[in-house]
Amino acid sequence: MSCIADIFLFKEISFVYKKEILDHFNGMLTQASSVFIQEALFSDDAGKLKAQLAKLLAQSVSCFDTSEESFYHGLVLGLCALMDNRYHIRSNREAGNGRFDIALIPRSAGIPGIIMELKSAPKNTNTDLRALAETALDQINERNYDAEMTFLGITDTVKYGVAFSGKDVEVIVE
Repeated sequence: MSCIADIFLFKEISFVYKKEILDHFNGMLTQASSVFIQEALFSDDAGKLKAQLAKLLAQSVSCFDTSEESFYHGLVLGLCALMDNRYHIRSNREAGNGRFDIALIPRSAGIPGIIMELKSAPKNTNTDLRALAETALDQINERNYDAEMTFLGITDTVKYGVAFSGKDVEVIVE
């Protein structure tokens, strides 16, 4: 597939996501919530990001939705899609020695690259979410998921390990 075809495909997917998926969250994902999530990502504020994700999960998600990591991946990817004016958004791409969940590659200088690895555990299992988020962060580092950022000359990369279980969330940043 050519680079131009990739661009059109991404724009189409982005449009459909914004139209179909985010419309589902209409009234639940306010402009303010979206801005708070973006600010948390930009400022490396794991506590703020955790609080905003927890609020979004508590207010808008059924406990029946949260059984698979793919649900959380889609949710977080959709929140990141709102930043496509600042970032090239990548999902499930190979980098380094593995495949990251989500990477946000800056479109311009002055903003950090972002890599996110997500993990989920079955609800009601008393899983230590902090340890699971640390496992996600370790995976980013051990598998060198920031290799593409380094290759592109991006020296400021923020790494997020995020763990979910039901409507509970834990976020660790490096």
